[in-house]
Amino acid sequence: MQKIIVTLLLAMLFIPTMAQENVIKGKKERLYPEIKFEKTNHNFGTFAADTALLECEFKFKNVGKADLYIHQAFASCGCTVPDFPIEAIKPGECGVIKVTYDGTHKAPGSMRRSITIHTNGKEEMTKLYITGKMLPRKEKETPIIKVDED
Repeated sequence: MQKIIVTLLLAMLFIPTMAQENVIKGKKERLYPEIKFEKTNHNFGTFAADTALLECEFKFKNVGKADLYIHQAFASCGCTVPDFPIEAIKPGECGVIKVTYDGTHKAPGSMRRSITIHTNGKEEMTKLYITGKMLPRKEKETPIIKVDED
């Protein structure tokens, strides 16, 4: 009984689980997914603080030879929120990561935020960037209220 358990444990250690393998003429080749973005930077340009809720998209393609999974996507600041697909992206298929920037409570000026993407690909980590310049808020006129003193 112990021999069976030991044999099963050893067999489980040698089962490849992280990458698929392809055997071509006796050679083993690991098949990895590979994420390729159309762009890794997006510049919002100059925008008003009153309209500081902005969105952009980063389109990508799986140019690898295995299913691509995005495990995690997180931003360098809580004002930036990435939305990414959780289902597998097959080889040759495309996907989109949507990024929302909310600068409504941020100080005016230049901003640069990073979004870190973790995948099961050959390159496990990719960084995306958003930049822009927020103009100061327009000061609202304070209404003058006349009080009659009797």
